[in-house]
Amino acid sequence: MRNLPLQLRTGRALVSSLMLLLIFSFSHTLRAQEFRATLTGVVTDESGAVMAKADVLAINNATQQTYKSETNKQGTYYIPYVIPGNYTIKVSAPGFDTQVQTNVLLQASEYRGVNITLHVGSVSQSVTVTDAPPLLNTASGSGSTVLTQQEIESAPLQGREIYSLLGTTPSSMSTTTNVAGSTANSYAVTNAYVVGGGIGGYQQFTLNGTNITAQSTGGAGEWEFSPNVDALQEVSVMTNTYDARYGRTGNGTIDMVVKNGTNRFHGNIYEYFENTIFNANSFTNNETGTKREATHQNQFGGTIGGPILKDKVFFFGSYEGYRQDLPDTLLTSVPTAAMRPTNGGDADFSGTGYTIYDPATTACTVSGGTLGNCTGDAYTRTAFTNNVIPASRINAIGAAVLNLYPKPNINTTNDQNNYLANTPELTNWNQEMVRVDYNTSPSMRWYSLFTMQHGTQYQNDNGFTGIAEYGSINAIHDQYTAAQDFTWTISPSTLLDVKGSFSRYFLSSPNGEFSQAQAPSTIGLTMPSIPTTSMKDLPEFTTSQYYPQVVGNVLTSGTYDDVGLAVDLTKMWGQHAFHFGGDVHHFDHGTPGQAGYANGEFEFGTTYTEKNPTESARSTDGFDIADMLLGDPVSGGVQWNPQTFTSYPAWDAYAQDDWRIRKNLTLNIGIRYDVQYGAEARGNGINRGFCTTCVNSVSSNSTYQSNLAADASALSAANINTTSLESVNGGILFAGANGQQARAYNTQWNNFAPRFGFAWQLDPLTVIRGGYGMMWAFGLENGTYTGFDETTSYDASNNGGLTSSGYFAAGTPFPSGAQAPAGASGGDQTDIGNTISMDFPQRRIPYSHMASLGFQRALPDQMTLDVRYAGDYASNVRVSTVLNAVNASQLKTAIANPNYFDQRVVNPYYGVLPSTSTIGSASTIEALTLMQPYSEFGEVAWDAAPLGRNNYSALEVKLDKRMGGPEQLAFQLAYTWSKTMTASSFTNSYPYQDTTLRYQIGPDDRTNTFAFTSQLHLPFGQGQRLFSGVNNLVNELIGGWQLSSILTAQGGFPVSLDNSYYYECNHSFRPEGGTSLKSYLYNSYSSGASLGCYDSIPTYALKTLNSRTAEVRAPTAPNLDATLQKSFTIKEGYKLTFRADAFNLTNSVLFPAPDDNPSDGAPKADAATGGYTGYGTVSLTQQNNPRILQFALKLGF
Repeated sequence: MRNLPLQLRTGRALVSSLMLLLIFSFSHTLRAQEFRATLTGVVTDESGAVMAKADVLAINNATQQTYKSETNKQGTYYIPYVIPGNYTIKVSAPGFDTQVQTNVLLQASEYRGVNITLHVGSVSQSVTVTDAPPLLNTASGSGSTVLTQQEIESAPLQGREIYSLLGTTPSSMSTTTNVAGSTANSYAVTNAYVVGGGIGGYQQFTLNGTNITAQSTGGAGEWEFSPNVDALQEVSVMTNTYDARYGRTGNGTIDMVVKNGTNRFHGNIYEYFENTIFNANSFTNNETGTKREATHQNQFGGTIGGPILKDKVFFFGSYEGYRQDLPDTLLTSVPTAAMRPTNGGDADFSGTGYTIYDPATTACTVSGGTLGNCTGDAYTRTAFTNNVIPASRINAIGAAVLNLYPKPNINTTNDQNNYLANTPELTNWNQEMVRVDYNTSPSMRWYSLFTMQHGTQYQNDNGFTGIAEYGSINAIHDQYTAAQDFTWTISPSTLLDVKGSFSRYFLSSPNGEFSQAQAPSTIGLTMPSIPTTSMKDLPEFTTSQYYPQVVGNVLTSGTYDDVGLAVDLTKMWGQHAFHFGGDVHHFDHGTPGQAGYANGEFEFGTTYTEKNPTESARSTDGFDIADMLLGDPVSGGVQWNPQTFTSYPAWDAYAQDDWRIRKNLTLNIGIRYDVQYGAEARGNGINRGFCTTCVNSVSSNSTYQSNLAADASALSAANINTTSLESVNGGILFAGANGQQARAYNTQWNNFAPRFGFAWQLDPLTVIRGGYGMMWAFGLENGTYTGFDETTSYDASNNGGLTSSGYFAAGTPFPSGAQAPAGASGGDQTDIGNTISMDFPQRRIPYSHMASLGFQRALPDQMTLDVRYAGDYASNVRVSTVLNAVNASQLKTAIANPNYFDQRVVNPYYGVLPSTSTIGSASTIEALTLMQPYSEFGEVAWDAAPLGRNNYSALEVKLDKRMGGPEQLAFQLAYTWSKTMTASSFTNSYPYQDTTLRYQIGPDDRTNTFAFTSQLHLPFGQGQRLFSGVNNLVNELIGGWQLSSILTAQGGFPVSLDNSYYYECNHSFRPEGGTSLKSYLYNSYSSGASLGCYDSIPTYALKTLNSRTAEVRAPTAPNLDATLQKSFTIKEGYKLTFRADAFNLTNSVLFPAPDDNPSDGAPKADAATGGYTGYGTVSLTQQNNPRILQFALKLGF
């Protein structure tokens, strides 16, 4: 393969993308967060005097829904809770002409200022202004980007997944670095976004203001629902928000607005189709001669909306279905016919290349030695004659397990790659949405919203069927959202809005075919009955060599509920528009049906058929299927895990004043107060952290004290402070026990968030905007459950693997049954002797200081330029910190003499702590363990310690052009120049932990991001600039086409560094002459040193290197997606639209980050791929999808 410099590849793709855009686009020259708009302004006469008691009407052009207001003594009118859309504003007063302003676009969550001037005349006379006013935000300092219905519906979106558009707005991007082989769709939930430079995982997604975001550890910040694109009116991406009504986010708010019905029936039906034959092959496949991956995808649905009662009640509904079939085959290995003891016969392993030894012949070769007392572990076994296990030695249960594997269906010369199976990945979902708006009186308005989605996914990982099947088998993702809103205009100056909402996200992911479950007794096993599950199934069976797992019996599940009530009171008083209100939410999380390995799992290795079980397995010794037939697993266990159910409430209160000081100056002043309680578990089944000052009860154990006294001299000789061991601290705490509160975390009562914004209109075309505010996010932790689940391990051997215990072969693997969890009754002895990790009970909610300053300028040809500085400075970011670390003095001694930590000393905990624990398992122990502050435990860590910070600064430039003008062109250009610095980890954490966090470039930092989206009506055909004189037939072919495109280009992420080495070269990490696939990181192996510029860090010496560098950025590639579409009129009111979407139109290739492991050696050619391997090289594994084409038909009416 040609080793083109990476910059050249990127440059060619970028040039190609830009040329295509130039040719086609320029052919001529939280609360339940408020999603509705607010309209305000000042009415004056021709002299500039304010007009009191003028009547103001805002009329929705589609539904004729009318909002009324009256100007106060200061001439100010204020209309909140306005459904987004196009409006006509009518203003009238006695003695003046009625002023009519059409084409006023009110966008989601917008605070829009429209000032009106009245002229002397008669109310019966009207002056109509049809030119749309400039899209200047003259009433708010907050930062946001609104994606309109036109932009949404025309954009090329793979899987029609709306969140793909986040990367087209300033300071917003996806952080996913490898999307090869994946498809965006409403089933594939993700939280991999940064919005406004905030903290990853703390963004909030809302639908009509209703939360649809997971807010629990693991999936925190994931959207739970991606609505049908054709059902959306607008999407608002809010970053720096100075309205106190918004909160509970640390990474921006993305709110989507569902369309509402109008006085006319309208709708559509559509089908989107994607198939293998339309797609390009990947770069990686082309280099290795592999055919392209197959895909079949259908996405279909429709919408309908209209009146139920004209001008009173409207409805809108949508349905979307998705069917994706990714055909694939799996070549794997199954036991051969010779290995299968059919009809009570023998099992022949002579064709495997492995020697099978008889565990019954285990003996010590040292004269006089016995099992367990053999000098040098000089054990040996005798091989089975001819590598055949006789029928008399075959265990019936082991044979039954073996028979779970299907028989080979491919003839091979060995026992591998002899089974071929079809393993398609199937993803299906159906989505329904309904919205009803109804006006019971001119002063009372309601709307109802309900959404539902049911999705399933099937992925078979082993290629087997029935009970043997394993993978993601019929996983389910379900989502429900319901909201009811009521708005009451109490008086012209007082309005009340009340909203109730509910959202639920449910997932269930079985790893086997549960409908085929069969009792363990069917293969001769008697397993413990675990009360946490009613399902009785076979254990899972794995092997240590090359045979896949058989049977899946584990269910992963989760429910996430959010019930909310929001109240907002608006009061106009003079030049002030006050909002007073608050929200109450109740969050619930559960794991229904999830019970871990309640039905057990076993692994078969080579331990019992190796020549010497105490030595590392030789390449030709032992065979896992032979161990299986003997009925001798090497490990296993059964779990007693309770289902968890936790909940917590959260509430907030706020006051907001939008103060129009002057006609051209508005201040946004607010204060918000947030409270979130800690998680509370059903039955108090949750931890409360780790007590660092409590004396552990092991200190009073007589055996421990006796051991300590007997060993004092030896321990002192090893420089161990025996006095400190006489009374040791530490122990797990439990909610609701021993005086602890019932909640896992303390409630933080100081979450006040001041907000201040301003908008100053310098002239009719220019606005200066900015502000400052605090924003509290949410606590995503859902608790830890140590002590409330228990694993009973299989006792495979009573003598260290020399001979099997025989429990499995006898049919009762757990003769003493399964051990029940001790729960809180275990007290400070819970998990003693092991490494533990607890959440920090004094948890503090992350918060951000936000600031921005910039200007908007209306430009000719319906363009608006928005330039601003934006900053987000977050604190209380989650960090994991080690409690059981040694001090600096101890570390200094260990660096000079590593034996200080490493020496084996007598273990005073032996015979005291459980023999199954790490510390209690042996009579000697490393001295380091006894020098730690909590010596009775291994590593002890606080998770969720609020120590980190995330600092973001950016210059944002946005240029918008509305559709219009002779070119019929609309576009949005977004450019961000930014820097992110983080402190979220320690350079050194164990056995010594640094006193300060490492402050370095952020993992998601990209200096430059650029996005250009456009919609262009191509100028071909009758009445257009080109080919205007063609006949009707030709005009039907070439006229009426619209081209939409999204071009994105961005810098790469900082490259990771392996900081487990010293970097010794006096040179930056950037290679001489720039980066290439062969040399992406600088290194010099000329000295002959195996690590080049790197050197190993001496034992226990401190690391000094950061974990990433901004000197070199990971490879990146521009991406161009495009849509070409045309509508054909079938008859009046009906049109058929043909559409073609291209994703990665230029077939750009994104390569992975470079190899950062110095031990991989100097770069060298890789004959298999045509690329290179070794430190600093970039592999040829494509990280993005190759070009994908999609075609669609849509019938609209």
